[in-house]
Amino acid sequence: MSIGYRNSIARWYFYITPLFILLDYVLGVNVRVSALGSIPVYKNLYYGFCILCGVCMYFVPRYSAIVTLFESIINFGMIVFSIFMPYIQNMIYAEDILNADFKSMEEAINTQSIVNLVIVGSFVVLTFHKSIQTIQESFGLSGLNSEL
Repeated sequence: MSIGYRNSIARWYFYITPLFILLDYVLGVNVRVSALGSIPVYKNLYYGFCILCGVCMYFVPRYSAIVTLFESIINFGMIVFSIFMPYIQNMIYAEDILNADFKSMEEAINTQSIVNLVIVGSFVVLTFHKSIQTIQESFGLSGLNSEL
């Protein structure tokens, strides 16, 4: 599976994962994994997964599209989780919906989560579509979308 320059942005996104880790642990700016900010074990596992993805893309670039597609699906799930989890938790623990703690829900959407949504969300959408396109072309399915 030859990917050429199509997923080069995705590869660099994984290659700079150590920079995201430094930003998170040194400066306290959790941009890449804000959904898992309160769960450090899973956050570290996800960082390790991203480093592993970058290593796989470096040593076996022909599978970059598949690795990127798989990671973008996981990342999309984490974005949805990070946005909706404060609301779901509040509704579960509220005895009465009218007495729910809406202030805590407002605080859950802060600048860091918006920056995460914009940066990570943009890369997820970009890499997902480019990976699908690359996989379709690799298997000779590039005309499939026009027929549907």
